[in-house]
Amino acid sequence: MASKPKILCLHGFGESGELLRIRSRNFHRVLEDHTDLVYLDGHLDIANLHLTAADLDRDNSTHVDFKNLAWWWSRKSKTVEYRGLEQSLEQVGRVLNEQGPFDGILGFSQGACLAIIIAALLGGRAEHGPGFGIEVTHPPIKFLVLAGAFLLSEPGYKYLYAEKINVPSFHMSGEYDTVIPRDEARAASSIFESPVLFDFVGGHFIPQTPQCASAMAAFVAPFVPGVLGDSADDSVADAAADTDAADSASPEQQILQDVSA
Repeated sequence: MASKPKILCLHGFGESGELLRIRSRNFHRVLEDHTDLVYLDGHLDIANLHLTAADLDRDNSTHVDFKNLAWWWSRKSKTVEYRGLEQSLEQVGRVLNEQGPFDGILGFSQGACLAIIIAALLGGRAEHGPGFGIEVTHPPIKFLVLAGAFLLSEPGYKYLYAEKINVPSFHMSGEYDTVIPRDEARAASSIFESPVLFDFVGGHFIPQTPQCASAMAAFVAPFVPGVLGDSADDSVADAAADTDAADSASPEQQILQDVSA
C-alpha cells in the first residue's frame, strides 16, 4: 500500500502544534483520512524572552501544560534581529531529514512565514544565503497552505524572495486582520508564481466555514489522492470546478472569497 502524503504543520507565535491542530480543524477534517499530519512545536518558549543568545542554544525540554512557543522573536534596534530563527531552521532541517519527505506545509502566521522560507530554501535559495545550518536531503515542497502569511523585513533575507517561488500556494487572509494586514499578506503571496487567494470576512485566524474547507480541498486535490472523490460534500467538487475556471481566466492569481466567515 502506498504511503499517505505527509504534511508538516507549523503554528504561529505564542502557540503550539496542538493549538494549531485545534485552529485548523477545517483543514484537519478535510485531510485527516488521506494524509499524515505532523504538528511541530517551536523550540523557543516565549515565556522566557529575557534569555540570551547563548541560552537559545541550550536544549530546554521543560514545558508547562499550556505552551507559548515560537520559531523566533524579533528584536529591533538599527536592524531587525530574528532571535532563534537559525535554531528553528536547524530544527526543521532535522525533521525534514528524519521524518520526511513531506509533500506540503500548513503554516499559520509566523509558521506561514517559516513555511515560505522552507519552500524557498528547498527550491534552491540556500545557495544564495544562510540555509538550514545542516545538510538537508529533501526534495522541494509540492504545495503550501498558508494563513496570515508575511515576509521577513530585514534586507539580509532578501535572497529568499529575490525570485518567484514556483510552488503552488493557497493563501488565507482576513479582511479585518490587524496582526497581518491584507497588504502584508498580499506581499507574501506575490512572491509565488501562481498563488490562490482566499479572502474572508474576519481577523487573524483560519476560517472554519464550509466554503473554506471546500476551497482547501479543491486546492490540495492534485496532491492528495481521494480528497475529493471520497467527500460527501458536493460543494468540495464545486470548488474544484470553480478553481479550474479561475485557472483559465486568470493564470497568475486566483482570488476566492468567503463572505460568511
